[in-house]
Order: sequence, then structure tokens, then C-alpha cells
Amino acid sequence: MVERMKVPLSLSVAGPSVRSHTPALAAGAILVVVQVGVALLRPWPLALAVDYALGGKPLSGHLGFLAGVEPAKLLILAAGATVVLTTVDGLLEMATVRTAEGAAERIGASLRAAMFERAMTRSLRWHDRMRSGELVSRFTTDVGRVLDGVIAITISFLPDAVMLVGVLVLLLAFDPGLLLIGLTVVPVLAGLAVRQRARIRAVEQDARAESGRLAGTTTDLLRNVRAVQAFARTDHATGEFGKQNQAVLDVELRAVRVDARWTPVADVLLAIGSALVLVVGGMHVLAGAMSIGQLLVVTAYLRDLYSPVRGLTRLSAVLAKAGASATRVQDVLECDEAVTDRPGAWTAPPLIQDVRFEKVGFRYEPGQPVLEDFNLRIAAGETVCLIGPSGIGKSTVLHLLLRLYEVNTGRVLIDGVNVRYCAQQTVRNRFAYVPQDPWLLDATVAENIAFGNPAATRADVLEAGRTAQVDEFIGRLPHGYDTSLGEGGVRLSGGQRRRIAIARAAVSTAPMLLLDEPTASLDPRSAASVVKAIQAATQHRTVLLVTHDQHLAAIADRVVNLARPGSTARASKPEITADLKQREKRGGG
Repeated sequence: MVERMKVPLSLSVAGPSVRSHTPALAAGAILVVVQVGVALLRPWPLALAVDYALGGKPLSGHLGFLAGVEPAKLLILAAGATVVLTTVDGLLEMATVRTAEGAAERIGASLRAAMFERAMTRSLRWHDRMRSGELVSRFTTDVGRVLDGVIAITISFLPDAVMLVGVLVLLLAFDPGLLLIGLTVVPVLAGLAVRQRARIRAVEQDARAESGRLAGTTTDLLRNVRAVQAFARTDHATGEFGKQNQAVLDVELRAVRVDARWTPVADVLLAIGSALVLVVGGMHVLAGAMSIGQLLVVTAYLRDLYSPVRGLTRLSAVLAKAGASATRVQDVLECDEAVTDRPGAWTAPPLIQDVRFEKVGFRYEPGQPVLEDFNLRIAAGETVCLIGPSGIGKSTVLHLLLRLYEVNTGRVLIDGVNVRYCAQQTVRNRFAYVPQDPWLLDATVAENIAFGNPAATRADVLEAGRTAQVDEFIGRLPHGYDTSLGEGGVRLSGGQRRRIAIARAAVSTAPMLLLDEPTASLDPRSAASVVKAIQAATQHRTVLLVTHDQHLAAIADRVVNLARPGSTARASKPEITADLKQREKRGGG
């Protein structure tokens, strides 16, 4: 009935944590088979009541043990059997739903976990292309639709398929002629169902793509709501959202129209089949070849035959939606675009000697080099500042050190060892990173600082806060270090967020600090506080900082001017005396 009926997402791709829930789905399937067996018995009490209790037909054969029972008692027996069978059927259905849907929800949780782990380990090149809102849409809506498909297969397709086979066997044994008449409409229905599924799948793929774009647009606008309001662009934002929202509405309505057109077609075809059986079966009753009770059993079985046929054809829409979503989920699970460790990767050296870039070339896009033949040596304990025009690749240098991207040419070395041969985790453990956008968790101040070191104690966190000048403002927060900062640290100023990010680096045990424009967009007073925090946090550590701030550059041992690819980087002395610089690094100035 439904083309290529199968679980919408390969459990082998989803991982062992997902496959571990398949026994529960199998238990649900067994319950379904038992439930169908009970359902196939339900028409017979009606035949007992009509033919034997009311019609006076003599009891014989497998009903011979009831011979001599009064008609009234036969009616009560038939009614009681109907109640018992219906009760057992209902209990089995409840157990099936609880087992199957419970397993599906656990599969969904495991699937989301597998997708999240996969996404978190993909290359930043992949994340650069994948909007966060689009990714969230795949984690939530698309996984939900895949689960709808899994549930539909377990508690809709499987019982419908078993019921279909069971009814066909019984009708074939009971009256092959009426069975053939009832089946005349099925081939037409099957052909239409296959075509309908293809149409729905195509339109659902468009719908899911538009929904993902809407999620991306919504996330982007909400994340930047302050900028939208500050520039009085609320109308523009509303228009952008409305345009994308209308696109989703249009494609979803198209899907509804495609689905809705199918319903009357299937119902009319099945009604034609029922009418033919009723006419031919009625003729048999008039001719004395069949009793009324037997005709009622046949029509009941025919209803049980058509019900799964109708269900299977309608199920095509659910599976088409699940299939479109499964493709999007599988794109995440099967993505192999990642910075990977080589087999037997080494532990990164402890950074005792130096960090070096040797003839490094890097490009985000083919034919557009960001770094070319880049060379730089940073001795252990040295503070080096990178300056240069925007877009020259200063931040990229930090990203390459962290192995967030792999170099296209050349080598990055720690103590003479190529970081490409080292395990990523051990490489990143050598660096504490303060990004230009000091991202903060929606958590407390203490939790944000402790994020830099999983082993940090409360005392370590407080010490790092003092070092990074967090104590200067922590007393103004309602709960001190236990104050929740809100999404992105919205309750803090830019300078305060930077100092918490520096404290996060300070609590780390990494021997080298990487700072990306730590004073950008700050007023002179806030920038001065951040510079003091950096000086305190970088004592006895190797430092590579990126900045346009000459006051911050002045604390460096060496300033390196980055040039455009193809030109030579120039090193210069910072504009501060060596004696004053050394005193400031010791915390004296």
C-alpha cells in the first residue's frame, strides 16, 4: 500500500544508544499481533446472536457444545463475549501505545543527544554554513516528525498490515468470491497511494526547508533584538519575519491541499467496494446460500479489511513527512566534515619551549587566502601582540592554534611537535581563550568562571575573580558570584563581561593565553580595567593577543604587524620602556 514502507531513519546511523531501545519496539510489535488476533474474533459473537439466538439456527460443529442452551442465554453469552473481547482489545492497545510511544520518546532523546554530540564536533567550516536556528529546527521539529513515523509504523502500519493479512486469510476461507469482489478496488487504491506519497514527500521537503529558514531568521532577529530596537528597525524585522512566515504558510497550505485531495478519493473507492460486496452478499442471502449472520461477519471483516487499507494509504502522508525530516536529521548524523584526530594521536607537549607557525597558509574559501606563507615564533613566557587591519587574519591565527580549523599548508608547532599529530583535546588544554565576543552562559558568575576549568574549586573561582578585577563590581550584583547573568550576560556591561571571560581564562591551568580584541568597543575607563585584569591574569604565562588598542599592545614584549598575504609580517617593539613593562607584568605598575 505504501511505497518502501520502512523506519524513516536508519537506527544504525543513529548509533548504539538509539538501537538499544529497539527491544521495546519489538515488544510493542508482539503486543500488536496479539491485539489483532483478538480483534479478528470480535465479529463472531454477533453472528452467534443473529443466527443462533435470534434466527433459531441449530448449533453444530465447533459450536455443538452450546446445543440446548436457551436463546436468551445465548444472547447474554454473545453480549458477554463482546464485552470481554472489547476489554481485552482495549487493554492490549493501551499496553501497545505505552510500550511503543515510550520507546519512541526514548529514541527521540537519544537521537537528539547523538545529533548534538555530532554537531558539537563538526568543523567550524560546517557551522559557518549552518545557521543555528536551522540546526535547532532539526533537533526539535524534524526529530519529532521522525518519531511520528516510528510510532506510526509500530502502532498503525504493523497492526494494519497484520489485520490485512488476517482478514484476507479468513475471507478466503469463508467466501473467496466475495473476497475477490471486495478486492477489485484495492489495485487502483494502491497505485494512487504510491503517487500520492511521492507528491506529499516532495511538498514536505519544501515545507521543512522553509521552516528551517524561518527558525534561522527568528533566532537571528531575537538574538539581536537590542540592535533592532536601537536602530528603530522593528518594522523591518517584522517584515523580514512576516515574509519568511508567509513562505512557510504558503508551502504548508500546499501540503494540506495535496493531502486533503486524497481523502475523498480513497473513501469513495472503498465505498464502491463495500457496495459491491453488500449487493452480491445480499443476493446470496436471498438465495439461501448464506445466512444474515454470515453476511454480517463478512461485512465486518470487509470493514476490517478496508480500515487498514485506508490507514495504510493515509499513513503515506505521515511517512512522507517523516522521510523529509529524516533526510535533514541524517544530514547531521552523517556529516563527516570535522577536524579529526589521527589514529594513535599524541598528547600535545606541555609548551616549555615555544609555539611556531611555519609557512602557514589558510583560506576559508578556495582562491581567497587569508594567511599565506605566515611565520611566527612565540617563546615560552613571552607576550606577543598581533596588530593589523581588519580581515587580515589575526583572529584566524588564534583559531589555527586551537585547531578549530586545520591549516591548508605549512605547520603549527608546540615545542617542535606538529599539532596536527596531537589529540585536539590535549592541544586545546594548552590554551585559555578569550574571544572577541566574550560569550557567557545563562548561568551564575561563578559557573561562568568555573567553565574554564572543570576541576576548579570555589576558592579557585574566587581567586580568578580577584585576579581579573571581577571583585571590583561583584558587590553590586544582588547575589555576588551566585548572581545569574541571563542569556549572553545581558545584565553586565561590556567591560564586566570581558573581565569574567578573562577570569575564566585565569582559572584555567593552560600555560598560554589567547586574547582576541579584549578591549574592543570599550570606553577608556572600562578598557583600563580590562588591561589591568589581563596583566594580572597573564603573569608567568605565554600570551598571544590580538588588538587595535595601542595601550594594550604596550604591555607586550613584541608587536607583530600582519600584512596582506604575499607580504612580510613586521615585528616591532611596543611603545613602553622595558623597565616599566617588566614592572607591569609583575603587577607593580
